Amino acid sequence: MFKKILLATIFLVTLTYAQNVKNFVLSTMEGEKIHIEVNDDGIKVKEYPKKVIILDFFGKNCPPCRAEMPILGKIQKKYKNTLQIIGLHVQEPLDIKDYSMIQNRGVNFPIADYMQGNQEFVEYISKLTGWRGSIPYLLFFDVNGTYKGYHLGMMDEATMGKLIEKMSKK
Repeated sequence: MFKKILLATIFLVTLTYAQNVKNFVLSTMEGEKIHIEVNDDGIKVKEYPKKVIILDFFGKNCPPCRAEMPILGKIQKKYKNTLQIIGLHVQEPLDIKDYSMIQNRGVNFPIADYMQGNQEFVEYISKLTGWRGSIPYLLFFDVNGTYKGYHLGMMDEATMGKLIEKMSKK
């Protein structure tokens, strides 16, 4: 009887956990895939284990987003061993010219365009966090993938650096 109860409990826990985990594969502008598991505590990114993750929701025509691009590029370069920024473009589709402009503004991290197969992830995160579409919108996850908060609007380099250093501690 004890074994049956134990097995039933394990099954229910597994079933409950499975319902709270959602897997996504983002397609980047470079044709690469980024595998993201969203769970109750935060996220796990297969390609960037044990790194601080910043999800940057932005748009090519958004003035604060454009101003923030060089800052994010500097931050990514400075903290390349402990940080990975993943850009999620959420305005009208990016074309090659737009992507080149973004790179020329200092973006040196992967960009996934909402309109190129990444809608499900963006919509899921939107529902999960209550995001209403204002950009720039940054989500922060520490080295363990634990959600640490968000920032709506442009963020300065010094503040972002302090936050990354805090989240980099294991």
